[in-house]
Amino acid sequence: MNLFKIYLAILAVTTAEGGMNTILPPFLDHARYGVELIGAITALFALLQLASRLPAGALYSGARAKNLLVAFAALFIVSTIGFGFGDQLWLVLSLAALHGFAFGAITTVMFPIAVQAQSSDNSQGSRMGWYTAALSAGYALGSFLSGALADRFGYAVTFFALGLFPTITILFAFTLPKFAETAAMPAARAQSGGGRQLLTALSAASPGLLFATLIAFYINFLDDGFGTFFPLFGLGIGLSLGAIGTLKGIKSATGIFVRVLAGGIFKIIDYRLLNHLLVIGWSLAVFILPWVRGEWIFAALFIFFGLARSLSRVTSATIVAEEKAQDRAGIGLASGIYNMGLDAGALAGPLVAGFVARATDVPTMMRIIPFVMLAIYFGAVVWLRRASKARAPIAALNLTEEAE
Repeated sequence: MNLFKIYLAILAVTTAEGGMNTILPPFLDHARYGVELIGAITALFALLQLASRLPAGALYSGARAKNLLVAFAALFIVSTIGFGFGDQLWLVLSLAALHGFAFGAITTVMFPIAVQAQSSDNSQGSRMGWYTAALSAGYALGSFLSGALADRFGYAVTFFALGLFPTITILFAFTLPKFAETAAMPAARAQSGGGRQLLTALSAASPGLLFATLIAFYINFLDDGFGTFFPLFGLGIGLSLGAIGTLKGIKSATGIFVRVLAGGIFKIIDYRLLNHLLVIGWSLAVFILPWVRGEWIFAALFIFFGLARSLSRVTSATIVAEEKAQDRAGIGLASGIYNMGLDAGALAGPLVAGFVARATDVPTMMRIIPFVMLAIYFGAVVWLRRASKARAPIAALNLTEEAE
């Protein structure tokens, strides 16, 4: 299969989602919803996205890939365009729930499709680098387009235009071949209770998959927790909003560029060792940031933030791709569990950072959280390495030997 089609299909989805993330808050404000309700509606997106992961992963199989992708993309399109007609609260809440669930389900299904696709490029590192670059590029493109469209044509037209992008994903779905069936976990499929289903799935997941999920959680916890409060810190030390926006743009651009090069980087340094080095360096960079002054130093740090986040994202996705043969949960559930780590980190990061910042202040929070997360990360690595001894050794957890 042409991998370019996969990258284009996921870029179309995240373009629509990036646009939604940009214009939904001002749309809700324009509709005279209060800030508390805007926050609740935004949280509903994230919660339903998280809730979709295991069901979508449990439903996934090679034979169902096409139908699942078409169904979830259709729900995503309807819920995106529907906001243009969302003049009542019950409708907005319903659309938010449907949209969050559909987006989570699509991205859960797309990941195993990318992993299983046959290609002349057998490097999972290179493949995951391009895949995550397409994800990131879509968010950036959607943010740019939605703002320009909303300014010129209004919200209803913008929602309609964003809803057209995922039709590319549906067209792609009709070109999918039937993939070979992957090992599934019947118990997880049979359970109706979300908590029991999660525990059953996690109990069958390999230590390598759990390690990748830990990385995913760490990435979004630290990035979203720090990113939420950096604008407040920046304004407090005299940075302009323009400068803050430029720094975030530098980080995003670095991330897209580095992900494309990830396959080549992994040929130079083993991605398992690189991941541990990035985690340490990222935490240290956030720790020293409160003492930094000078826009050029900030720019250098944000280039590193973009590099660390993007490469860690690729390493974690590569671990899942390479572990799929050992993972008894199957690639569908593996995708669900892995993406849950990303979602949980994005939800927990700002909440915990806000709690710590309220108890202390924003600069102190930036000094405390990185080292707490570093301790949790390496504590979990040690625990997972011990757990892996009861099964086949998991190379992804090796701090030294595999990198030599």
